[in-house]
Amino acid sequence: MKKSQIVLTQYSPFLSVDTPLVAVDGNSVAIPRVCSLCRCGESKYKPMCDGSHSAVGFVWTREDSDKAEPEHYVGKDITIVFDRYLCMGNGACGELEAVFGTRKEPKYEPDAASADEIIAIIKKCPSGALSYILDGKHIRFFFDRPQVVVEQNGPLHVQGEVNLIDDQDSDKLIPVGDHYTLCRCGGSKKKPLCDGSHEENGFEG
Repeated sequence: MKKSQIVLTQYSPFLSVDTPLVAVDGNSVAIPRVCSLCRCGESKYKPMCDGSHSAVGFVWTREDSDKAEPEHYVGKDITIVFDRYLCMGNGACGELEAVFGTRKEPKYEPDAASADEIIAIIKKCPSGALSYILDGKHIRFFFDRPQVVVEQNGPLHVQGEVNLIDDQDSDKLIPVGDHYTLCRCGGSKKKPLCDGSHEENGFEG
């Protein structure tokens, strides 16, 4: 059975192995079993790599590896689990303001809405920062097939069981689960993970 992987070093683009690619328009992209995806933000053929990283002297190393333990917010029916390090500011949680607050004033109130409403929002979190515990089970798997989804002017959303392999042990920063986000603007301090820098540096692609 094929095993989907994202493989990289400090000096390479993302090498996608046996992982389907979905473009910004939502359509599947015909790609070879192994293809190179841009992570410096400069390629003229995004999301594909064109070698621009060499010309711009892109720095691949991670500046921030200070990952704290996930936070648990216990309610009477559901426990919200928040891995702050993985949060990239997608903002989907703000759709349930009574529970999650706003970007400027976040909060975590698991009793402010029904468990079903909270679960629906958690499933919209692309980075894996949010998960939940229900009936004693920690639920972190939401996707039935591996793929990489390209967000317009944003990161790569990796979904399904796709192993991340690199020379900075980035897989140790990702909890057990089946989704995470990868930086493709080149600005993240948590490379190769997205930290929301694309919203501040004007990334387009």
